[in-house]
Amino acid sequence: MAKKARHEEHENLERWLVSYADFITLLFAFFVMLYAISSLNTGKFRVMSNAITATFQHKKVIGSTHVIIPKDNTQQSGKVTPNTQAVMVQAIQLMVEKSSRKGNMEVVQTKHGIVLRIQSKLLFESGHAKIRSRALPVLKSVAGILAKSQKEIRISGYTDNQPIRTSRYPNNWVLSTMRAVNVLTELIRDGPLSPQRAGAAGFGRYRPIASNLTASGREKNRRVEILILNREYHPPHVLPMENAGPGPHQTFPNRKADQAKPLPPPDI
Repeated sequence: MAKKARHEEHENLERWLVSYADFITLLFAFFVMLYAISSLNTGKFRVMSNAITATFQHKKVIGSTHVIIPKDNTQQSGKVTPNTQAVMVQAIQLMVEKSSRKGNMEVVQTKHGIVLRIQSKLLFESGHAKIRSRALPVLKSVAGILAKSQKEIRISGYTDNQPIRTSRYPNNWVLSTMRAVNVLTELIRDGPLSPQRAGAAGFGRYRPIASNLTASGREKNRRVEILILNREYHPPHVLPMENAGPGPHQTFPNRKADQAKPLPPPDI
């Protein structure tokens, strides 16, 4: 039986398309990688780099926020340039996002400046003004950001409407004030911050941001707010000694004793 003639196989002239397609794919991936590197968030990249370095060196990673606050041209009217304001907000928000306690903090922008609102349960034990050890790293990060600016700082303490009467804190005004003072003291120590551009005050239960009828509302009202004002601190003008008023051994004339009436105790 005669064998069937074998057909000659034709050479595939389009095999180069496979190699060309692979080359185009790799080239596309290369440019995507270049674009990703060029638009990388430097703050997050630094955090990742520090974490990788600490891992290989067997060190504990301590979160820190490296932020460059541009010097703003603050006008005499006290307004701050939008660029500085935006960078400050971004720096605080980045710090909050990096913190493991971010659920207890909130950043709010107001017409007066930037407010970092911290719930009291993060900072203090119930009915006390001593700062918890777990809150110290958070305050240290905040102090590091505040130290990069010369803005005036106001620390305010608030409570809910539940009365308190102890030997150390006879009312909510005293408790809220001592909490604000302790937070400010810690920020000045960690910054370091200039005490001249900072102040603290307590408002007790009189400025709630939520209803005191619910437990969640009372929790929101128990807070400490760090306000970074829009204006920078400028030392006040000091009067000459001859015009400075009474000295330590001088007093203003007092009113007559019969005109002085004691004020009734406040209802706190």
